[in-house]
Amino acid sequence: MDNNNKKYEKDMVYEIASKYNIIIADEFDKVYINEKPDKKKNTGGTILLILFALPWILSGALFFFSGMSNICYFVRSKIICTELVQGEVSDIKQIVSEGRHRTITYKPVFSYSFNNEEYTYEARSSSHKKEPELGKKVDIYVAPDSPDTVYIPEYKTERKMLFLL
Repeated sequence: MDNNNKKYEKDMVYEIASKYNIIIADEFDKVYINEKPDKKKNTGGTILLILFALPWILSGALFFFSGMSNICYFVRSKIICTELVQGEVSDIKQIVSEGRHRTITYKPVFSYSFNNEEYTYEARSSSHKKEPELGKKVDIYVAPDSPDTVYIPEYKTERKMLFLL
């Protein structure tokens, strides 16, 4: 092969290289292509990923939003409940869940009076312990505009539930 042919081939290679973004190593007279091959669409793997990941993502979102709802309720009740009244634990409801493992939980009911009216508040969460004790006096903060909305600082089970979420 003579030098003219070699030069022509190199010029042609350089022209093609610049057009298609190809890198050429001159000193070795070799051409290295810097192009990525066409990717085949992997729809099967994508569909499987969606089918297996979607339930986990949805259940995580459900737990997140239910936890945020509880946190918002707790913070809101703590902010708007400004009137301090004396209340007591008037009842402790026993909740028995039947199933594979029988569990018993307890939910206190608090009684208090506000503006000469009697109210009861059943706790939103339950506990495996019978606490607080029946008849125990507790401080209850009441929302002046909505006496059914209360905040009971001594009842810690509802606050513990927030940290679990």
